[in-house]
Amino acid sequence: MRREGYSLEIITTGDEILFGRILDSNSNWLAVRAAELGAHLHRITTVGDDVDDISAVLKDTLSRENDMIIFTGGLGPSEDDLTVESIAQTVNRGLVVDQGAFEKIRRSYERRGFTNLERGKRMARIVEGSRAIPNPVGLSAGMVLPIGDTLVVTFPGIPVEMKAMFDETVAPLIEGKASTRFTARTITARVVFREFFPIYRAMQADYPDAYIKNAATPPERANERVQVREIKVDIVVEAPSFEESVARMYEIISDFRRRIEAKNGEIFDRVNSV
Repeated sequence: MRREGYSLEIITTGDEILFGRILDSNSNWLAVRAAELGAHLHRITTVGDDVDDISAVLKDTLSRENDMIIFTGGLGPSEDDLTVESIAQTVNRGLVVDQGAFEKIRRSYERRGFTNLERGKRMARIVEGSRAIPNPVGLSAGMVLPIGDTLVVTFPGIPVEMKAMFDETVAPLIEGKASTRFTARTITARVVFREFFPIYRAMQADYPDAYIKNAATPPERANERVQVREIKVDIVVEAPSFEESVARMYEIISDFRRRIEAKNGEIFDRVNSV
């Protein structure tokens, strides 16, 4: 399907992701939300906790002139939380402390009897020229930094914090700029295996504006080609409005069902993905 419209890339940071110690659920959640809001997510990149590596990834991402780049991770108080200084180095700007975020950290530390406020101050740092994103759940501030026509946005890696900050601050920005909306479904075709693929390829040819992708497992034996199989198919549709995308989805699934039923098969529409 076409890839025009409001463009977005995600950069997740953290050695713990690269070592396989945690699963990056943030980028998956952001991908779903981006589609819901009408943005085109082009790439997801993961990079470790290294200033030069993060800077190199950001430079590469900026070269593609996306509308928005979202960082997750690297905003905490530890010495290896390096996202903010990496961005500052890339754009040759200094760091400043957001006073609103710092005051929240100071009060929290005071209540809990923590004394190392300088360590906590790291969570209030933003790049010169940026706007702080308040954290309604935790302490680490995010930021929105314009670089040319691109907005660079940072969120903490803690999912509950990232989600709250995205929905309160960034989702309205994307929704206000995106000119299209997406609808997605996962359907299941139950049909003789060898009958499925001619129909599937014809659907792709007849609906080039839609993303249609199957998850069939190839038969291991020849006789399995004449057996009835259940095959999952993902469909994503883009249109100028949500209502139009839903209508187009209904048209595609109805046609798919008609073709499958003509071969004595069935279609089950089980999952609403977006």
